[in-house]
Amino acid sequence: MKLVLGAVGAAVAIATVVAVGIQANATTVQDDASHFKGPVADRPIGGYEGWWNSTHLDGTPAGPAETVAVNTNTGKIVDYSNMARSAAGQVLTAADATYVVVPDPTWPASSIVIIDTATDKVIEDFPVDEKGRVIYTHEDGTTTVG
Repeated sequence: MKLVLGAVGAAVAIATVVAVGIQANATTVQDDASHFKGPVADRPIGGYEGWWNSTHLDGTPAGPAETVAVNTNTGKIVDYSNMARSAAGQVLTAADATYVVVPDPTWPASSIVIIDTATDKVIEDFPVDEKGRVIYTHEDGTTTVG
């Protein structure tokens, strides 16, 4: 009988500790970094990935040595890629680019153009919405933003 009462008492004690711990955690103020900030769609674009800033499986560059992504509505550089600096472990942002953008009236509106800085040629372009999210057009003509 003592063994049964001891086991029941231990179970009650553990349940109480767990309940108090859960309650204490529920009322503990968390730092802002741990809170969900809302839909991902409302966050700034972190960059665009494509063949122009990729590497092959063997490590050789797939695209040009340096590219910039330019928003055709603003004429501003919104992404930057430099293969050598990336290979050296440097984290790059659009602010690191030294390329001078010369807007071209033939660029598609509401798009991102990828420019090879060595040749000044547009090597890729794709439509984006007002927040810079890529607009994908499917075979049936419907579009999605992603």
